[in-house]
This record gives sequence, structure tokens and C-alpha cells, in this order.
Amino acid sequence: MHDTSPASLDDRVRAFLTTFSGGTDPAAAGDTFTDPFLLADRTGARPVPRAAFLAALPGREQAFRDAGLGTPVLAGIDCQRLDETYVLARGDWDAPRSQDGEPVRLASSFLLHDDGNAFRVVLYLTHQGLPTA
Repeated sequence: MHDTSPASLDDRVRAFLTTFSGGTDPAAAGDTFTDPFLLADRTGARPVPRAAFLAALPGREQAFRDAGLGTPVLAGIDCQRLDETYVLARGDWDAPRSQDGEPVRLASSFLLHDDGNAFRVVLYLTHQGLPTA
């Protein structure tokens, strides 16, 4: 049975998104995505094999550096249980600039499958791309 208390759900989603945002290790991230999953951004949506996405993760840190940004830190979450199996979650991250200036706010949304023990990403929506340096 799923715990339906909002605090418990918020805590679980926060822990999941913190782990998600901190990892470039494909082995650690592997079980957090269904295979395939749906990746969506401004250009549209497309199914992505988990292995292809995980292979691209190590390049994420370099992409942030190329954009003049440091490692993003989870700044806030908003989540809603849709039913017994699915949760809609939005994470906001602040990425510090490598030069002076205000951090850049980045946001992503996730449709998460909840088996009661763990979440798995079914849909990963990035709301904006990285800024150019």
C-alpha cells in the first residue's frame, strides 16, 4: 500500500530528485528510468532507450561547464499523486554561474511510476535548455 500523506510523498520525491540531480554515474541512475522512457523538451517528445540516455549522462557536467554553470542544486519541489501508481513531480534547481552573477534557475518535470518502494521515470520533461555562456 502506498503512503498517501503529503509529507511522506514530498520527502520521497525530494530524496529521489536529489539523487537524480547529483548523479552522472550511469550504474547508479540505471534503475531510475523505465526502458524506454519519454524525453520531452521544446523540440517535442521522443522515446529514448535507457542505455542511450545513461551513456550521455557523463557529458552533462561538461555541458554545464560549457554553459558557464556549476553543479545544479535542488531548490524546490512540487509533487502530486495522480493515482495509486503515478506521481507528477516538478523540480527546480539553481545552477551557480562560474562567473559572478545570480544562479540560473532550471526546471524539469517527471511522471514517476511508484511501485511503493521506488520511483522510476516514465516521462522526463526539461522546461528550458542550458543558457549559452
